[in-house]
Amino acid sequence: MTIFDWPARMAQMAEFVGFTDDDLALVRESGPILLARADELTSAVYEYLMKFPATARFFLTPEGDVDEIRLERRKHSLARWLTHSIDFRIDEQFPVFLLAISVVHSNPSLERGYLGSVPARFMIGTMSFAQTAIASVLSEEMADPVRVLQTSMAWNKLLMLQLDVLLAGYVNETPVPATEMPGQNDSDGTPEGAEAEGMRQVLTNILDGNRENGTAQGE
Repeated sequence: MTIFDWPARMAQMAEFVGFTDDDLALVRESGPILLARADELTSAVYEYLMKFPATARFFLTPEGDVDEIRLERRKHSLARWLTHSIDFRIDEQFPVFLLAISVVHSNPSLERGYLGSVPARFMIGTMSFAQTAIASVLSEEMADPVRVLQTSMAWNKLLMLQLDVLLAGYVNETPVPATEMPGQNDSDGTPEGAEAEGMRQVLTNILDGNRENGTAQGE
């Protein structure tokens, strides 16, 4: 079995986009500023996604109502992503963390299979929105405009570095087609369905392990 060297790929991409140790220092230096406004940043992202039917539908119940619980969970996950990004390092854990995010978006769970996968273009668009939102906060909170520009550029490089791994989780541009609404058939009990759900659970476990390890390293 071939094991892909994701840290090596990230190191290669870091060199390609020009993400240096100085850039990483700027990202970490901006951490307190961004985390202090994490709620505002995460809310802005999902408020934006809810403006467009093509993305808002992923946050609705089968009946068409806004799934407030799901929205709050996604905001919490995005805040966790922000924290991990500030603590970024090229290691074995961070690529798996990103791949797990990607696979969850590109391969919907059985209970949400009726929605199909989240198109990769919306992952790209959301990253672009995040870039702008981060730059806006930095410009509001930092007094030195030169430092604002340098830090914004550092974040842009980091997000492009992450986007490479996130898109890799899609494998190709062919989206997973939508299935029928829950309760309309018994396909959830098929061996194929169980296998797909099992794979999602494995990735979830890996992601949870990364979070625990990341917390332990930060203590």
